[in-house]
Amino acid sequence: MQKANSWDSAFHMTRQEYGKKVKISKVAAGRLPPQFTESPMSLPMGANEVYRDQRATDSFQIREYDDYYTVQMDRHNPDDGNAVKHAVTDALPYTLAAVSIGAMVVGGGGG
Repeated sequence: MQKANSWDSAFHMTRQEYGKKVKISKVAAGRLPPQFTESPMSLPMGANEVYRDQRATDSFQIREYDDYYTVQMDRHNPDDGNAVKHAVTDALPYTLAAVSIGAMVVGGGGG
């Protein structure tokens, strides 16, 4: 995972490739940019909190951990009415895993 020394640098790096994650220390980052709010539709996946900007497409996601943040760009923002597009386009591996687990629970695990 690449490391950035500022929010601008992190956003620039993630614009280069969808889904690419960039790490930035909390010391280097300072405060969270004001356009980001908590994301109720995002899975924390070990993060303390997940934030998104308010853009429907080409949306940045920030995950907050104890000492650092990660930044990545998604094609679709699930908090802005694009949850299905996000699940299929940006989060497909996680969507497939969730569907598989759900099928096992509902179907009794195939046994």
